[in-house]
Amino acid sequence: MLGEGKLPNLAKLAASGGFRPLLPTIPAQTPVSWSTFSTGLSPGRTQIFDFLKRDPKSYRPEFAIATEGKRRLLLGAGNPAGGAATAGILGFLLAFLAVRFAARQGGRASLAAGLVVAAFAGWGGWKVGRLLPESLPTVTNNRLGTPFWEAAGAKGIKSIVMHVPVTFPAKDYENGELLSGLGVPDVRGRIGTPSYYTSDPFFAPRNKNEFSVELVRLESNVGTIRTEVFGPYNKLFKTPPVVKVPMTLTVLPGGGGLTVEPAGSGPLTLKPGSWSDWVVFTFPFNDLVKLTGMGRFYLISLQPEVKLYLSPIHFHPAKLPPAVKISAPASLSASLANRFGLYKTMGWSIDTWSMSEETIDEPVFLEDVNFTVRQFRKMMNGLLDEKGIGLFVQIFEFTDRVGHVMWRYLDPEHPAYDARKAALYGPSVEASYREMDGIVGDAMGHLSPGDLLIVLSDHGFATWRRSVNYNTWLVRNGYMTLKAEGGKQADLEMLFGQGEFWPNVDWSKTRAYSMGLGEIYLNVRGREGQGIVAPGAEYEAVRSEIQVRIKTLVDPATGKRPVKNAYTREEIYGSFDAAVIPDLFVTNDEGYRVGWQSSLGVVTKEMFEENRQVWSGDHCSVDPSVVPGILFANRPLPKERAPVMADVPATLYKALGVEPPEKLDGVPLF
Repeated sequence: MLGEGKLPNLAKLAASGGFRPLLPTIPAQTPVSWSTFSTGLSPGRTQIFDFLKRDPKSYRPEFAIATEGKRRLLLGAGNPAGGAATAGILGFLLAFLAVRFAARQGGRASLAAGLVVAAFAGWGGWKVGRLLPESLPTVTNNRLGTPFWEAAGAKGIKSIVMHVPVTFPAKDYENGELLSGLGVPDVRGRIGTPSYYTSDPFFAPRNKNEFSVELVRLESNVGTIRTEVFGPYNKLFKTPPVVKVPMTLTVLPGGGGLTVEPAGSGPLTLKPGSWSDWVVFTFPFNDLVKLTGMGRFYLISLQPEVKLYLSPIHFHPAKLPPAVKISAPASLSASLANRFGLYKTMGWSIDTWSMSEETIDEPVFLEDVNFTVRQFRKMMNGLLDEKGIGLFVQIFEFTDRVGHVMWRYLDPEHPAYDARKAALYGPSVEASYREMDGIVGDAMGHLSPGDLLIVLSDHGFATWRRSVNYNTWLVRNGYMTLKAEGGKQADLEMLFGQGEFWPNVDWSKTRAYSMGLGEIYLNVRGREGQGIVAPGAEYEAVRSEIQVRIKTLVDPATGKRPVKNAYTREEIYGSFDAAVIPDLFVTNDEGYRVGWQSSLGVVTKEMFEENRQVWSGDHCSVDPSVVPGILFANRPLPKERAPVMADVPATLYKALGVEPPEKLDGVPLF
């Protein structure tokens, strides 16, 4: 595109400074690369090496980015007793008056007092137990290391940091403002859960994998239809399990529109093919505790069946619960909304799940992309107008999301390629880069003489035609043993619902297992809950054997080798926690990626599968040499070696004149 003159601003930037491929981390994944970008540390030191990690004792997958917990609220389980005591004291004061009154009347003063105190204590205990939870949820960011903006702030450099992944919960720091990126959940505590309302009794999601869409069946396609908006899972009280809001849908006479009226919100009328503005929902846990979210509706059709889309419900930036700190300072999220209007707060801000499940089509997806980009671009330009900013960082995710679902239209050999649709939607990938070039032009327009501008991506992209399943390979090659034939379908919802993983594995005979996007762990004695591989010589022998053998794997359907390389953790990370970091990282060559089920630990029937899904482009388990990112700067870049991600924060420290708080894993580029 640069050579064809399609990216004028990036071309100008390259001409005035430099343009080089940028090697991402191993693996080439968004949270992994951006964590190294933020801290200058290798993934072995940040401990963000995948979207998933495992509990070595239970073998269960967990999210690597952050860990959910809880903290006691007031007296915790003793809240009802505390409420009873407080109400009892109030009752005692009233009883004192009752005693005096009863004495004057000649009644039983002690009985009257006792009844009043008991009544108030009972009421207080019941009321507090009903209104106040025993605990509140907490979230802990698992990334280790100090972000460069925190070190800069400590030296008096004012900064604004927008949408960098793995910054949730937002951490306050000196002289800075931050809005979190990837890692902020929706109100359901998920990476994103859109809803699809349909009166079609036969509809089923097309590509059920680890993503999920809330499918809501409607009882009719005419007249008034009663349904619900699904809100947060109830982590505060025993019931109900999910907090919902009633909603009424009314099909207008003649099918010309649909009136949508969630409880607590005013009615709105949509015509087929139209979006709503932001709709604010209030989800009541009880009379005291409520949560506010917001989403957008899109009416797909009314005939022959009602089809209504609701985006994932985002936390309202001005009405956040205590456990959801998306900005630093906490007041920033509301002030941004006041200044720029409501905006998406969820870290994965563009809905790719509905595209994967085919509940929305390409035009609707691209409209949502444009809506998202316009808002974040407006925010960037407004913030760059502020005075006294010494450091500005903003991440845009949309080129990645478009690439994931539209890459099939760039590759005629992809199993999901459609020539007619390719002509319509293949250009959307280039269009996203043109949009990004315009954003770079915006930033260039705000530069003053001597300012440094760096533009980079955390990885590149490749086509994903076929999946390879490592757990199946481990079984067939004698490293994993099953109690029964076959595996169990898994998805990310099992992580939240504590579903069953590894249902058929005989750990007493299993030497290795795979989890995450390309990682292999050995079943080490003393480290894993049921480990059998002895540390030392046996460990090294088994790992070396797997490393050599898996690289010779051949796909019989293509004759190609899907594995580009297999790295030990010592080969790629300078230091690491041996209990956390995987033993082997297996990376793919172009055209291949680890399968969805294999990434969740499932043993699939087939080792290789065609990828006919919408999610058709990827990078997550692909070797960094196949999917390099890009690096532009308005200063010359060195030609003698290929820059790596860890070099970027080292360069920023030098440009800012700030001493890094710890030894970095990269070197300055100029």
